Amino acid sequence: MTTVPRGALADAASPDPMRAEWTFDPWTERPVAASVGALAVLAMWLIIATSGFPWLVTLGLGAAAASPLWAAFARADCRVDARGAARRGVLGWVHRPWDGIRRIDEVPAGVRLSTSTQAHPLEGARALVLPMPGPRRAELAARVRECWRLHGR
Repeated sequence: MTTVPRGALADAASPDPMRAEWTFDPWTERPVAASVGALAVLAMWLIIATSGFPWLVTLGLGAAAASPLWAAFARADCRVDARGAARRGVLGWVHRPWDGIRRIDEVPAGVRLSTSTQAHPLEGARALVLPMPGPRRAELAARVRECWRLHGR
């Protein structure tokens, strides 16, 4: 996939006129949160590395400890189109088809696409958060809602 400039939308010649692509860089958008997240991961890795576990256990614990915080400091490429919404993070693409989305909520960094009509304890693991660059957040959030309305609801 080609690299899309931060906050840029897909070009108008795209077969799907509602298609949008953008990149969210937490170091540009939320530098304090990115720094805190990165320092927290480094501190956890230091504690785990000095705990004396076997190296394979150390690697597993390090990955498990860091995974909830990756989104705080790792760049995310996002896309919405007729098929659904997707976000590429550290481990690859996560895709949600529109017919599986039951609710869209505003969150501080963008929108959360939920698979449930009501909030529940597992929503953090099941929902897909699409972070959006600040200057384009309102436009991109409206585009996501319009795609959902046209293709899923």
